Amino acid sequence: MITQGINNYYQVPNTNQSVRENQRNTQTVSDAQQGQKIAQSPNRSVDRAFDFTNMTLAEQSNAAKVLYDQGVLSMGEMAFMTGRYGLIEHDGSLGGTTLEQANSERFNVIANMKESLATVKGQGQATPEVINNYNTLIRKLEVYQFGLNTSA
Repeated sequence: MITQGINNYYQVPNTNQSVRENQRNTQTVSDAQQGQKIAQSPNRSVDRAFDFTNMTLAEQSNAAKVLYDQGVLSMGEMAFMTGRYGLIEHDGSLGGTTLEQANSERFNVIANMKESLATVKGQGQATPEVINNYNTLIRKLEVYQFGLNTSA
């Protein structure tokens, strides 16, 4: 009896790992399905409201808020995309970027996020959760922008 209890105890982490893997797989499928739903929405015109390949930091912040309100982005994703501009707006500058630059300089959000992800991975300190969150957000933006998952 006691041996059986010990064996069952040691099997729990494997069971929990399987449950976590199933949850991750389900989340990935769910994110992809949600992105496809957005891209195929009958209320969407071919011209998307936001161009994530050419926008300012202020436009990125606004787009994130709108997409959060529409249920496309999670609160965490919206906070990630609005945080830098919010700090610049509050303090006037951040890390060498002024409010004027944040309102006028255009960049490719998707490419920038991919570069940031590569940097985070290269530093070797990113947790699997951080990497997964980056990939999920990049996937959502790609589906929104291009109508398909280009990371697959």
